[in-house]
Amino acid sequence: MRRIFCACMVLFAKPVLADFSDGVLAYQQGDYAHAANEFKSSAQFGNVTAQYNLGFMYAKGQGVPKNYNQAFFWFSRAAKNGDPESQFHLAGMYENGLGVQQDYYQATKWYRKAAEQGDANAQLTLGGIYGIGLGAAQSYKQAYAWFNVAALQGKASAEQGREVAFDALSPQQLPDAQAFSETIAKKYQKHQ
Repeated sequence: MRRIFCACMVLFAKPVLADFSDGVLAYQQGDYAHAANEFKSSAQFGNVTAQYNLGFMYAKGQGVPKNYNQAFFWFSRAAKNGDPESQFHLAGMYENGLGVQQDYYQATKWYRKAAEQGDANAQLTLGGIYGIGLGAAQSYKQAYAWFNVAALQGKASAEQGREVAFDALSPQQLPDAQAFSETIAKKYQKHQ
């Protein structure tokens, strides 16, 4: 039984990989409709990158009609499979109510998942969420930590957020916030 499963996987893997490669080539050549068709075939077989690409194409209306419901569907599939870029885009859809009812708590959940995988954009956004308390309890300690990690990864705009959070912390809170920030940075900074 195991050999039959492996043989089937080999038979189906080549067409799926070919579809994805054809999709990438078509996208690079500006043939977005063909790319979307090829990505859809691969995405249905669980190719996370194809799922992300399809979500992006539906969100932008590239090669397919702009459709936030379909974008949400494909970003959701890729996000649940652990893709940080899809998690970031899914969070943005929840934050802005695109293809789904607006839900700041779900947005925060997905931004956090992406941030914990080293996505600097999600880290920057999470710093802002904690700074204003939208979708999570306001915490300047958390805001400072997430802005700091994003700044360490080159997000210049995170430096300003880090300074605002720094200024909001009391002298008694500052050492704890800095220690927490170091812990977050060690754990969630993308290693390049």
